[in-house]
Amino acid sequence: MADDFQERNEAPTPKRRREAREKGQIPRSQEVTTAFLLLGAALVLRVGAAPVAASLVALFGNTTLSALALDGTPDGVTRWLEGVGWSALGALAPVTLSMAGMAVAITAIQARGVLSFEPLKPQWSKLNPQKNASRLWGWKAPMEAGKSLAKLAVVALAAYLALARAATEFPSLAQRSPRALLEGVQTYAVRLLVWVGLAYLIIALADYAFQLWQHEKSLRMSREEIKREHKETDGDPNVKARRRSMARSLARRRMLLSVSEADVVVTNPTHIAVALKYDMAKADAPIILAMGERKVAKRIKQLAMDAGVPVIENKPLARALFATGKIGFPIPVELYVAVAEVLAFVFRQRRERRLGWQGSSVV
Repeated sequence: MADDFQERNEAPTPKRRREAREKGQIPRSQEVTTAFLLLGAALVLRVGAAPVAASLVALFGNTTLSALALDGTPDGVTRWLEGVGWSALGALAPVTLSMAGMAVAITAIQARGVLSFEPLKPQWSKLNPQKNASRLWGWKAPMEAGKSLAKLAVVALAAYLALARAATEFPSLAQRSPRALLEGVQTYAVRLLVWVGLAYLIIALADYAFQLWQHEKSLRMSREEIKREHKETDGDPNVKARRRSMARSLARRRMLLSVSEADVVVTNPTHIAVALKYDMAKADAPIILAMGERKVAKRIKQLAMDAGVPVIENKPLARALFATGKIGFPIPVELYVAVAEVLAFVFRQRRERRLGWQGSSVV
């Protein structure tokens, strides 16, 4: 209820937009469909009028001949009517199917792939007398009335401009052959549809812009709604804290498991421990495998000793590595020399032990 008293000035979130699309709430304008249907009808009439007219003329002739041959029985009349109906349907089918396909295509383009049956579900809130009264007496009713009057005026002006010369030309058309009369009527009909369609297209563009603005306004959210959505999406803060704690524990466990792969552990000696590994084939500089302080440092040193990894005390280096280094990344450039000295000492000891073992095995 608090949301009803808060201004919705915040931009809608992606989740809000997605939910609106799933409910079929998208900006659409019936005027766009009407405008393109008028222009499509003009195209169909311009291209398909001759074939349809020929089919209807042939149908009229065949119907007249077949009517003369009727036997007058109920069955005969029924068969004749069925034949006339199917023939008329076949003659008009191209125009009808073209217009229906055009209407479906325009609606689908406006929907932009959204198919939702949510608007078809009964909404009892629409039966609320208070809301219906506000809808009738609010600002929308006068606006819709104004839009209707504006459309009527624009369409009337377009029709007048399209048929301005018809009053003077129609009497002469009536004196021509039936074919010329039909062609004249077709010309004026196409002209009327084009002019009215273009006028309606201007109305449609303005109406679509208004519908888009109104749609964006209806999706706007209050600060409380955004906070509630974030809480629903991300979860309770306590749950998030537990997740972060579990993630840190898992990362620490993985870090400690990598201590056995280190070449050396540099210590403070009691407060800080940093495990380093240098593999020339994989990296240009030593990598920090693990580091920690206090209890974690003690655990790193214990794991290193258990795995036989050398533990070297170097307070300045341990502090510098802990302060500037990152786990899983190479050591800072300014520590190359100091770390190289430690690694050289460790590798030298390792080589001497290996040589000592080889000498003892020879003896």
